Amino acid sequence: MTTAHTNYLKVGLTGGIGSGKSTAARRFAALGAHVYHADEIARRALDPGAVCYRRVIAAFGPGIVKQDGTIDRKLLGEIIFANEEKRAALNRIVHPHVISELFALANKDLEKNERGIAVFEVPLLFESGMNESMDCNVLVFCNEESRLLRVMERDRLTREQALARMRAQMPEDEKRLLADFTLDNNGDEKNLVCQVDELYKTLQARVVVA
Repeated sequence: MTTAHTNYLKVGLTGGIGSGKSTAARRFAALGAHVYHADEIARRALDPGAVCYRRVIAAFGPGIVKQDGTIDRKLLGEIIFANEEKRAALNRIVHPHVISELFALANKDLEKNERGIAVFEVPLLFESGMNESMDCNVLVFCNEESRLLRVMERDRLTREQALARMRAQMPEDEKRLLADFTLDNNGDEKNLVCQVDELYKTLQARVVVA
């Protein structure tokens, strides 16, 4: 597994599904941080010919492959969110690649930037153990009902389907115990942005030139 370069600050950013972590990530990027998204890498890893494609088909069977050769991501999602063991099996295939690729990208971008800040947006930051490789970890949180409504609208899911995805993640109370900083997204977007701005100042002060 590729490890992170030591001269830049490594920040893990997470939150439950629908919490608003992507909004926070966009603000970090606007402020000058290098932001990397685990979901983007995970999606590409399942493309035909990609690193995890054949292993996932071998684990879940040819029934998840559509006629055009692509993996039926909706079907795969239904399978893993209905079965904890299968969800864990998928994570064992995909997580090591995602973590390695995230650090490889950051190392390439920040190799010569000793005062850089890399923000890794990782939905399963704590579940995957990637938080242990961070200099600090940030949790975006929001009340459950607001998250449900966002997920239902964004992903066109029923309430039951959205709840299943939320329940598949580590409880928020447990994440709070592991987070170094929290961002409260129970207000409007402007309020969240202001919190990110203040946190970014704190993070900049933490950057140490090696």
